Amino acid sequence: MFREKMDIRLPGPTPVPPQVTRAILETMNAPYMDYRNEEFRRVVSDTVKRLKSVFRTEGDILLLAGSGTSALQTAMVNVIGPGDTVIVAVMGFFGEYLADIAKQAGANLVRIDSEWGQPTDPEAIRDALRQHPDAKAVFVTHCETSTSVVNDLKAIGDVVKGSGALLLVDAVSSVGAIELNMDEWGIDIVAAGCQKGLMTPPGLGVVAVNERAWDVIEKSPRPSFYFDLMRYKEFIQTGQTPYTPNVAMVKGLAAAIDLLEEEGLDNTFRRHVVLRDMTRAAMKALGVPCLVEDDAHASPVVTTVIIDQADPHVFRNHVRSELRVALAAGLGKLKDKTVRIAHMGYTDAGDVLKTIAAVEVGLRRVGYAVELGAGVAAAQRVWLERQAVAHV
Repeated sequence: MFREKMDIRLPGPTPVPPQVTRAILETMNAPYMDYRNEEFRRVVSDTVKRLKSVFRTEGDILLLAGSGTSALQTAMVNVIGPGDTVIVAVMGFFGEYLADIAKQAGANLVRIDSEWGQPTDPEAIRDALRQHPDAKAVFVTHCETSTSVVNDLKAIGDVVKGSGALLLVDAVSSVGAIELNMDEWGIDIVAAGCQKGLMTPPGLGVVAVNERAWDVIEKSPRPSFYFDLMRYKEFIQTGQTPYTPNVAMVKGLAAAIDLLEEEGLDNTFRRHVVLRDMTRAAMKALGVPCLVEDDAHASPVVTTVIIDQADPHVFRNHVRSELRVALAAGLGKLKDKTVRIAHMGYTDAGDVLKTIAAVEVGLRRVGYAVELGAGVAAAQRVWLERQAVAHV
């Protein structure tokens, strides 16, 4: 009976609001739209204009028919080429993505490695820039979802300013959920996807570019035909993309932006912080350690917990099959040690309380001697103390 029921608590894809689903289905059920017509041009122009407020930038917003990874590769290959020096901060599985993209582009890769579970030290970036004054770009991840660490982009931006290098940010899991001030913090390019904080099914990559970055891109080799950002810049001026857009997902994204505007972006950020604090309080009450110990660096969108008294895959399977709650597996070297609990996007306090209750049952199933209700009660106390500022 319940085989199609599942609460998704993954750090992407995330639950899709019914308003977004309706916008997508209405588009798909209608006669197919000519995406070069004036109606769709208005949709694209309005969507990218409103996304500027989400990214907090006056730069250009470009839409790709692709995933968040397509946006990451696009951002990098439009800036660097063979022999260029790029500094990449690696603090988890997705930092390795960035390093791999840089290597494949033929760049001279300078890695700044941090222990998984720790943020990148801005001073390490400063040291790397001193040692490599020819660095063309610095690439960092805002929220590393494999570890649940958030980098201090403002501090990193202050370090990179004046160095001559561009600052490129992987914000795939943070845009729309974690505060990000692109212009104020000196970020030149931001790459994101639509299936996380932007609450839309997978299918769109988003790249934000400022004028400083355009000056570099214009002079770069740009070896990719499909991902040549100069082409996207040319077309976006008239509300178009150079190649076939994902029409339905653009309509869905527009509906998701409606919801962010309705809640108010600052309220959205506060909501995610409260949901994080509820989750972390629950794990502490249950005696389950969080990988990130310092609240200041803990992600508002996902919490990585250490399952060291049982097989984490067996634990997740119990939660999924018995209680219809999908949690995420660990990644990379944390694969057999951790489980990731997302509280991202279209998620409220009730969702978190249900998830914690399911976690408690799953822990008991694999032999943890947890007190049932202890985690839920701890999360409830956080909610009662903080609900006045959560606006959920």
